[in-house]
Amino acid sequence: MIQENSEEISLKILLIKLGSFFRYILSKWLILLVVGVIGAAIGFFIAYNTKPIYIGKLTFVLSTETKGGALSGLASQFGLDMGGSSGNDVFAGDNILTLFKSKKMIKAVLFKKPPGSNDILANIIVKDWQWEKKWKKKARTKDQFPFPSDVVNLNPVQDSLLREVHAELISKDLTVARPDKKLSVFEVSTTSTSEIFACYLTRFLMDETAEFYIDTKTSIAKRNLRMLQREADSLRGALGGAISSTAAEADRTFALNPALQVQKAPAQKSQVRATILATAYGEVIKNLEIAKITVQKETPLYQILDVPEMPLKQKRASKLFYGLIGGMISFFITIIFLLIRRFLRK
Repeated sequence: MIQENSEEISLKILLIKLGSFFRYILSKWLILLVVGVIGAAIGFFIAYNTKPIYIGKLTFVLSTETKGGALSGLASQFGLDMGGSSGNDVFAGDNILTLFKSKKMIKAVLFKKPPGSNDILANIIVKDWQWEKKWKKKARTKDQFPFPSDVVNLNPVQDSLLREVHAELISKDLTVARPDKKLSVFEVSTTSTSEIFACYLTRFLMDETAEFYIDTKTSIAKRNLRMLQREADSLRGALGGAISSTAAEADRTFALNPALQVQKAPAQKSQVRATILATAYGEVIKNLEIAKITVQKETPLYQILDVPEMPLKQKRASKLFYGLIGGMISFFITIIFLLIRRFLRK
C-alpha cells in the first residue's frame, strides 16, 4: 500500500513538473515567435541566394548483339577473322556504364569548347565550383589555372588537378544508368549549376564514347577490310600488267610459221599468269565484299531518344520549404535552450 502511494506521488510530481515546463514555454511565446520568424527569414534568404540547378539528360538505345553469323563462318574458310566473338565485345552489358565514366572519355570531353564559348568545359566548371580560389592559395597550384585549350599541353600538376575534377564529376554530378536491366535503354545526365556545362558535357560525352565504342567493336573487321583492300589493289595492278604482257606477246608472234611453237611459249606463259591472277583476284574481291558487310553488321547501332537542349529546365530551391525548415529548427533549438537554462537555474 505504501509502495502504491509512493508511485502515485512520483507520477503526480512528474506531471506537475511537465505542466510547469509547458507553462514556462508558453510564457516565452514572444521570444519563440521572434526567433521562429528570424529562422524562417534566414531559410528564405538561403533559398533565394542558392544557384539554380540544371540537369542535362540524354537517353539512348544501344544494340550490342553480335551479328557475324554465317558470314563469319564463310570468311573463316579463307583464313579471315571477321570479329563477332565474345572476346571482341569488351563493353557488353553494363560495362558501357563504366566506359562513360572513365578518365579517358571525360578528359577528352573536358577539353572541348561549347558552341558560342571561347573556353573549354574544364575551365567553365572549375570557375563555377570556384576551385581556382583554393588552388591560388597553394604554392604548388597557384599558377596552374586556367587549363590550356589543348590536352597535349597539360603539365603533371595540371593533370593531377584534372584528376580531382574527374573524381568530383563521377561522384556527384555525372550519372550513367540503365533503368531497366531487361532493356538496352541507357540514361546519361549531368547535374550542375552551370547550364552550359550540364548541357554540353552530356552531349559531348555521348559523341566521344560512341565513337570510341564503335571503333573498338569494329577494330578487327576494319583491319581485315584494309588488308583485303590492299591485296585487291595489288592484284588488280598485277593482273592489268599480265593482260598487257599477254597481248604484247600475241602481237609479236602474230603470223609466225605455225611450225615454230617455241616462239609462242612467252605468250602462253603470260596467258597462264593472267589466268592465275584473275582467279586470285576474284577470290579476294569476294572476301572483300564479305568484309564490307561484316563491318556494317559489327558496327553497334545506337539511337538517341532524348537530347538536352538549351535552355535547360531550372530546378530551384523551394523558398517556402526552406523558410519552414529554418523556422522549425530555430523554434526547437530555442525551446531546448530555454529548458536547459531553467533547469540550470533551479
